[in-house]
Amino acid sequence: MENIKAIRIIKSIGVCEAENILKDNIDQAVFNQRDCIIIKDQGFILLDFGKEINGGILITTQNISNPDTKLKIVFGESVTEAMSRLGENYSGNHHSLRDMTIPALFMSTQRFGYTGFRFVKLEAIGGDITIRAAKAVSDIKDIDYVGDFKCSDPILNEIWQTSAYTVHLNMNKYLWDGIKRDRLVWIGDMHPEVSTIRAVFGNDECVKDSLEMIKNETPPDGWMNNVTTYSMWWIIIQHDLYMHWGDFKYLKNQEDYIIGIIDNLTLWIDNDYKTELPLGRFVDWSSSNQECEFDGIKAIACMALRCAKKIFDALNNKCAADKCTIYLDRLLKEPESDTELNNRIASLVVLSGKSSENAKIKLLSTTENEMSCFLGYYILLAMAKLCEYEKAIDLIKKYWGAMLKLGATTFWEEFKLEWAENAARIDEIPQNGEVDIHGTYGEHCYNKYRMSLCHGWASSPAAFLSEQIGGIRILEPGCKKVLIKPNTVGLEWLDISYPTPYGPIKVHYKKINGEEDLHIDNPDDIEVLTEI
Repeated sequence: MENIKAIRIIKSIGVCEAENILKDNIDQAVFNQRDCIIIKDQGFILLDFGKEINGGILITTQNISNPDTKLKIVFGESVTEAMSRLGENYSGNHHSLRDMTIPALFMSTQRFGYTGFRFVKLEAIGGDITIRAAKAVSDIKDIDYVGDFKCSDPILNEIWQTSAYTVHLNMNKYLWDGIKRDRLVWIGDMHPEVSTIRAVFGNDECVKDSLEMIKNETPPDGWMNNVTTYSMWWIIIQHDLYMHWGDFKYLKNQEDYIIGIIDNLTLWIDNDYKTELPLGRFVDWSSSNQECEFDGIKAIACMALRCAKKIFDALNNKCAADKCTIYLDRLLKEPESDTELNNRIASLVVLSGKSSENAKIKLLSTTENEMSCFLGYYILLAMAKLCEYEKAIDLIKKYWGAMLKLGATTFWEEFKLEWAENAARIDEIPQNGEVDIHGTYGEHCYNKYRMSLCHGWASSPAAFLSEQIGGIRILEPGCKKVLIKPNTVGLEWLDISYPTPYGPIKVHYKKINGEEDLHIDNPDDIEVLTEI
């Protein structure tokens, strides 16, 4: 737990000695009022703590002018959200309290809030309030950054660090989607998050805790989070965990449940994919109710069946593995759909292993205007599968880089590049007709201020850069054998640390006068194959 002082005052009205709030004052009321601020009745001060935070605010109050004085606290992930009234542009206390009015107490130090924020507005109601200190309290998980990524392109370095920090804030007892709204475990959204965690932090217990929690809440003949594809993603995550960490005992404990999911999945296929669930046929919001979404669902089913087969092979369960093979072949041999694909669904079709020229053509036409914070990861992975690394890097820099230019310190639930036109930064008050990007855009569940500006599923560039640009491919469970073949796409140098069960692998690449040099530092227990 860390206390963080504000870095600047964005705006204040009716505040005396406002700059005192930026001093590193002690969090304790004392018998003098030096270095305090006084917020007059109906006055306010809007503070910037410099970065997105998962936590609350610790306020030390020295004095109040009226026993009935109230302190109104509004948290915001953007300046404009912190300045908004409750209910304005869908601002609300969704999953966490971001707007509260509490009694202002004489000579007190109290903590308020447990939410995601960067900005806080403090307002006096019914009297004057003398405040000695107002500091953000960060509840960020105490965990080492075992992984690292640095290269000759500073934009990629900043994107990697921001991606890592985004998922770090969402790592709690369970792995959340967002730290303001969506403080929930959505298995369908966890795969990008888990991919980033393994590339940055290693084997963290919040992943298995989340997988177990949802498993215990869902019978094998049901669907996780009431969505068909989410049980499929659960299998894919289990496969990736086993390949990285090689925990056979844990995998064996999942066997019966995975068999149950596969039985349910194959029955669903036999019943012509019929479902009674409201979001049964669902890939992501940006594709919902589009005809091509069904192609995406079947593509995820192919990915899950392939992963399940590998799991059953590892468990020496030939009967279950053969069943997966039969249904995978059946899906792969289906005639190519004549439905027009969007680029996100096209990426899943490419990753499914289905031979589809339409999907490849659509994927390769992707521009930064068609990216998605969630399924953008699969666009990047599909680009890598087609060896289009340079195009993938260009998309990362233009899309995720655009959020950084708008003041982001974490990546968002959703973002469309067109939103950036004439938009104010999220850390500034819009001026001269500028658009309030947070209070204007969004749709579905992420509309306007309800939209999360710290969403774990948007963290995938960290995983992609470490694994795909670093060219780190796990060949045997538990990283016992690893192939390292960097895809440097014009980078002059590359330094990567990548977590494994035996300690990090260190990859050092440089190109001097046209000559490439690759040096690997790896734990003794890992066999490393290299290519340049």
